[in-house]
Amino acid sequence: MSALDRILEAFSGDTTVSHDEFVELLQAHAPELYRRVHVLLGRAEFVDDVAQQTMVEALASWRRYDRSRPIGPWITGIALNVARRYWRRTRHGRNAQETLAVAGGPPRSGTPEAETLSRERAQLLYEALDTLSPLLRETFLLRVVEDLPAEEVARLTRTTAGAVHTRVCRARDALRAYVDARHESEEVRR
Repeated sequence: MSALDRILEAFSGDTTVSHDEFVELLQAHAPELYRRVHVLLGRAEFVDDVAQQTMVEALASWRRYDRSRPIGPWITGIALNVARRYWRRTRHGRNAQETLAVAGGPPRSGTPEAETLSRERAQLLYEALDTLSPLLRETFLLRVVEDLPAEEVARLTRTTAGAVHTRVCRARDALRAYVDARHESEEVRR
């Protein structure tokens, strides 16, 4: 039995979570939560805020948590709702140039050119993602980038696995169209 399961078992009924037990819960799931929030947001500067707000909301809704289910997807669902509110607030103010430096991964060859190319690709990806509707964006990020099973994405986004596949296809088409249009406009400038 994991430490987290022991915490869950200990807090049935009206008992509230103590500071130490909340810290233990946070430590158990923080790395995955922060990574997933970073992928969803694309901006490192807001990851802490969204992840912390997720944990605050998880604590506030602790009594509604079904302890027979895994806690990771429950926390991910809360994070997704917090991220949705963030997206609504910052939809038009996003600075895509700062995004995905970390999530884009290290350059393959380690050269300055490869690093620049990686940053440019990351910037282009998040610019393209900003053009998607929230449903397409979150479905694409959870299914393709996070590689969650379609059934899990369907549960998190309150839809069906078939709708998840459709949204991913639509998102890919829209992303390709955006990249193609950018590529064409840059060729015209040359």
